[in-house]
Amino acid sequence: MRGLVLRRLIPASACLLFVWQCGGDAAAQGARTASRRQAGRVADVLKITEMEGVGRRSLVSGPQYRTNVARGVKPPEEWSRIQVTYDTAPEWIDELTFQYFVLTEREQDDAKAYSLFKNTVRYADIEQGRDHMSTVFLRPSTVKRYGLPVAIAVEIRLKGEVIAEAAEAEIKVPEQWWRNPAVTQNEGVTTRDGYLLDRSQSPFALINIDDYEVIK
Repeated sequence: MRGLVLRRLIPASACLLFVWQCGGDAAAQGARTASRRQAGRVADVLKITEMEGVGRRSLVSGPQYRTNVARGVKPPEEWSRIQVTYDTAPEWIDELTFQYFVLTEREQDDAKAYSLFKNTVRYADIEQGRDHMSTVFLRPSTVKRYGLPVAIAVEIRLKGEVIAEAAEAEIKVPEQWWRNPAVTQNEGVTTRDGYLLDRSQSPFALINIDDYEVIK
């Protein structure tokens, strides 16, 4: 398993290599492993059952619509999809907030370059049941330019309180890396706003629409 080594830029001809320390085996997420935890006194309200979206396993072809418009000249490209599956216990939940964090990796000048993407998605009127789904996407051009996701995470809030969280990574990162300043404030990581799209902002918005909750 490869570790995560970032180049920290300094105003000199030499550079420092900064290694994210994981603080022991319990804090390290290994290749293709996931962690999930329920938090708070309302943990029984919701349970995350699955999270996926790292590496090439995140890639899905863009949907094709049958229309009376002339076909495009390009074949469908591959989007990166991050998806969370969860169960809910109450008869109805007025609103849930999903905060997504996605870390991508690409080669740049014989080193690794990392980008951090975030998005908050709010859902309304969640009925009791199993296999609810929530998704966010990176455009094909974003994946080409900034690389595939190597670590993903989600925090789910009810009335402002985190009631569940999940993470998956195929590289070694600290536990709860999305809250760790060694990652989020590292000079080797660039935060990029506006790239991570909720389902309504993607061409998948009308595909199997009844499988997904209403986005506020």
